[in-house]
Amino acid sequence: MNADPRCSVIIPTYNTLDLLPHAVASVRMQGVEDIEILVIDDASTDGTAEWLAAEASRDPRVVPLHSERRGPSHTRNLAIFQARAPIVAFLDADDAWWPMKLERALAFHEGRPDVAFSFTDYLHVGPHGDVRRTCFDYWRPPYVDRETSDFKVVTDAELELLAVNVVGTSTVVASRQALQNANGFAAASRSAEDWELWLRLAARGPVACSSATTTTYLMRPTSVTSNKDARIAAMRAIVEPYSNRTDKRARQALRQATARIDTAEGEQARALGDYWGAARAHLRSFMRWPMPRTARAAASDLLAACTKAA
Repeated sequence: MNADPRCSVIIPTYNTLDLLPHAVASVRMQGVEDIEILVIDDASTDGTAEWLAAEASRDPRVVPLHSERRGPSHTRNLAIFQARAPIVAFLDADDAWWPMKLERALAFHEGRPDVAFSFTDYLHVGPHGDVRRTCFDYWRPPYVDRETSDFKVVTDAELELLAVNVVGTSTVVASRQALQNANGFAAASRSAEDWELWLRLAARGPVACSSATTTTYLMRPTSVTSNKDARIAAMRAIVEPYSNRTDKRARQALRQATARIDTAEGEQARALGDYWGAARAHLRSFMRWPMPRTARAAASDLLAACTKAA
């Protein structure tokens, strides 16, 4: 293994041995040799530990780490504080990088060591391989320059990411020092902790973005209801401190963020068959931040509620 790797790639995993080899292979295909690949096994029971041991024996860049069912934030933090390279890249075990993703990001960060982190667009793929739209195609963040794939520093990044979080963790490349100075992810939180960290980092230093699609994000079956409720509660807790801000842009970003959370609450209510609750949540969202898709959702919920009551 190189004494001074150029980049530390961090991959947390728990019982994803059916997908992990593809993720690791996508790192190896980047063509960047002087890296370390920190794979943190969070007490998997599917043979992950044995597979990692075999991989490490044939590729010294693979560094197996172990955790005891502490969740992805704790496992990522474990690797952040053991990383040896000045630049850290994140990849989830069920995602995969596209060719040249890492080299382009490293070249940018090495030229701009002051940047706290960067991110790119990513492609959603369903569990059966069905290709869906990219994140940026859906959300259309206004600061993304679609005329070039070059990395650009985002103006007022903290509030932009508060308004709409389009940061896919598997696209993020970050300064190790910035991550360590921020004490990494909020390990006590089991949901939305990635968004919370991006906001803290954006408050501390520059953030850059590229319009390039560099990563495939696997949309696995949705989690149980309690996890969705926990995520909504966590998101509300994250935006709450911004309610004290009085400047116009912060108030605008807070309205957008709260509207998105209301939409998530509406989608959750709809999934549970509570169409009146879904309609109320979608209407709240529309009142905060009018969007055609939210109006359509509210109308659909009201129709479903009336049909169900008939």
